[in-house]
Amino acid sequence: MKQKILFLFSIALLCSATFAQNVKPVSCTTEHSDSCWYVTMNYHIDEMPKNDELILVTQICCPDTCVHDSARRFQGKRYARRYKKEFGEAAGLMPAGMNSFTMVIPEDMVTDTLVGVTYSEYTTPDGTVSTLDTVEIILPMPASLSCRPVKRLATGADKLAMSKPYVSSIRNYQVLDGDSVHIPTNPTTHVHFAMNSPQLEGTYLNNAETIEELISTITELTQDSDSEVESIHIVGYTSPDVRDEIVPKLGYKRANALCSHLQKECNLPDSVFEIADGGKHWHHIYTDIAHSGIEHSDSLVRKLQNEKNPKKRLALLRKFNNGKQYSALCNDSTATNYRGACCTRIYYHNLADSTTQALNEVVNELAFNPNPDYDKLRQKLAAYGNDPRALNIRGVIDHRQHRRAAASQAFRQAAALGDKQAETNLAILGLSMD
Repeated sequence: MKQKILFLFSIALLCSATFAQNVKPVSCTTEHSDSCWYVTMNYHIDEMPKNDELILVTQICCPDTCVHDSARRFQGKRYARRYKKEFGEAAGLMPAGMNSFTMVIPEDMVTDTLVGVTYSEYTTPDGTVSTLDTVEIILPMPASLSCRPVKRLATGADKLAMSKPYVSSIRNYQVLDGDSVHIPTNPTTHVHFAMNSPQLEGTYLNNAETIEELISTITELTQDSDSEVESIHIVGYTSPDVRDEIVPKLGYKRANALCSHLQKECNLPDSVFEIADGGKHWHHIYTDIAHSGIEHSDSLVRKLQNEKNPKKRLALLRKFNNGKQYSALCNDSTATNYRGACCTRIYYHNLADSTTQALNEVVNELAFNPNPDYDKLRQKLAAYGNDPRALNIRGVIDHRQHRRAAASQAFRQAAALGDKQAETNLAILGLSMD
């Protein structure tokens, strides 16, 4: 029964095509303006139907799915209903000169291929049904745009690392060594201690401000959902004055005091912290000598750096210039800078980036699938809102589908958010950021 119905339906379609008077256009031209494609069809016939007699049906489809005229007409009528529903009026042809008519196709009515099919039927005054035959409209090939694999966006920790020198990615991790780790001359993470004291006092000098800065930074890192604190390095130091040496392992105890306070305030486990005894704050001492202006200071610094034994190094410093340089370093106002503990590095690692992985799956689909499902890819991108990388990919898809206005808008949005590929695509298309 089903086969019989299909057979009768095919005969009906064949008959309708047989009795129609087919006229093919001899040429077609396409132009783009104001978010629409304008397709002008040129005919060499004596008389064209009047506008009010036209019933235009248009369909954008691939030749593989619209092989037969009957299929094209059937799909074309469905398209015409969708057009009227979305735009409130039926599609129509506009006269464009003798034997020429222009069809307007809004960008968002162009589907996922480059080939358009038009079909028009009308009734002549004597009642005869005539058909302007189907014609494939090849829209211009879109430019090849930049759609390379994307990189993850900077996390909160990445941005923090750009403004705070003691915050660093775990990729830059170095084993903590109190004698070799580099400490800035006046590190912002340096808390001070009184002579011979391992007790951390918040009211001593500018300790309150420094400790608040450290806690704020660590808290900001722990609240970043895209990263985790991996390790916090703290080194304790003593001044050049030998009086600091009456307390065993004083540098270690100072480091441990700062560590305990941060651990309590930031609620972090022991495993996060690494502490070390830095002994004399030699890095700071070298810098102060180099900037002291005394004669042969550069030579002294080189000699101190070449002496690997800390005790011999201190003896060398005490002998230099009859001990004047050593006395200056041990001056109460200067020695305070050497007695302290430094948070030398806060290392973090970024968590797995599912967004970048998902976006690169779309990029790979566009790169290696000759017939991607653009609607499906667009749905995937919608989940990432105004992520500039997703906006750029969406712009590439829109441009491949000949939706130039939508593509330009997506590229401009992405470029305004800092996406370099979107800036490249605007340049390829000859568009500005405005």
